[in-house]
Amino acid sequence: MRNTRKNGFTLVELLVVIAVIGVLVALLLPAVQMAREAARRMQCGNNLKQLGLALQNYGDKWKESMGWQNDCGNMRGNLNGTPAQVLLNAPTNHWNNLSWIYSVLPYMEQQGIYDNVIKDRQYLLFEQPQEIKESVIDTLLCPSNTQDAVRNNQRPGYRHGGNGRRSLAACTDYSGNLGHIWGGWKDCRAVPTDWGVRVVAPGMPPDSAAAFNPFRRSGGQEGTPWVNGDILGQMPRCNGMFRYHGRVRLRDALDGTAHTVMVFEDMHWRGGNRPDRPHDKRSCDDAAWLSSIGAINSMRNPINNTNKAWLQNQGDRRCHGWSSNHPSGAQCVMADGSVQFVYETIDHLTRYQIGVRNDQQPTNFPQ
Repeated sequence: MRNTRKNGFTLVELLVVIAVIGVLVALLLPAVQMAREAARRMQCGNNLKQLGLALQNYGDKWKESMGWQNDCGNMRGNLNGTPAQVLLNAPTNHWNNLSWIYSVLPYMEQQGIYDNVIKDRQYLLFEQPQEIKESVIDTLLCPSNTQDAVRNNQRPGYRHGGNGRRSLAACTDYSGNLGHIWGGWKDCRAVPTDWGVRVVAPGMPPDSAAAFNPFRRSGGQEGTPWVNGDILGQMPRCNGMFRYHGRVRLRDALDGTAHTVMVFEDMHWRGGNRPDRPHDKRSCDDAAWLSSIGAINSMRNPINNTNKAWLQNQGDRRCHGWSSNHPSGAQCVMADGSVQFVYETIDHLTRYQIGVRNDQQPTNFPQ
């Protein structure tokens, strides 16, 4: 009987096979990662689409109104305004301190959370049951965000009476558009004005003296107005689709709903540029979806802002804005319900024009 022996792999052959597999994995891994990110970005866009539909349905019921913002400050006296203009510490309206997101929950299949929120207490977010404050709503979370869905140190509103109380709360990765404003409680420094950009109102000659720099600080509707979120009389200065307090209607989008951002991605990353408090991706304390300060923001900062001209040694953590973990840009939903992806390279004037609802200069959406 003939003796036969099976030949196996030699060590060299085995190493060659392993090396080939390693090369294939290295070649395929970026493609797999890109595919996963594409899926996350698509889901993120679907979330924005759902928010857009919820706001549209809310508007259908409430005469074209966007979700109502019921912000409540903690002012005990005048602040550049009469007492009637200031949101006092003891409001008579028991709906204060809740965000527009709360308003549209019934249109997001979240009627249960909506019904369980307590609506008859002065400090609403302090007094909510912890399970309500920590209610995670998947539609409000971008899958590309690596932060915890429930975060610590979430302030319940603008102020907390100086008692230092903080709260665990579920967060949102999407913010309603306040417009291109220099806003209180999102304390950035003044917008740079040295680009020499001049914009002429419709019907005016190109060399018109009425041309203005849209990025300058201004007390009126033009430019980039300062808005103190505690003064009711300054709410009309908000030139986006939301206000700190109150509402904006779809009909107020004079530039057209297809040309005005309604909600945008906002990872609520810590802002500022002081050496001891750099601009980074650590979470900030104003991201709770139930909080009226967590659900809105200005579009005055560049996307994924790393432009030091905007930061200007400003140390406030809440100086943040349009941002995402998607490569090269971030998404938004327009007032007509369409979802758009915008690249970080968008020029400042175009970002201004799509952020402002009433500058009478509608622009084609950047591709």
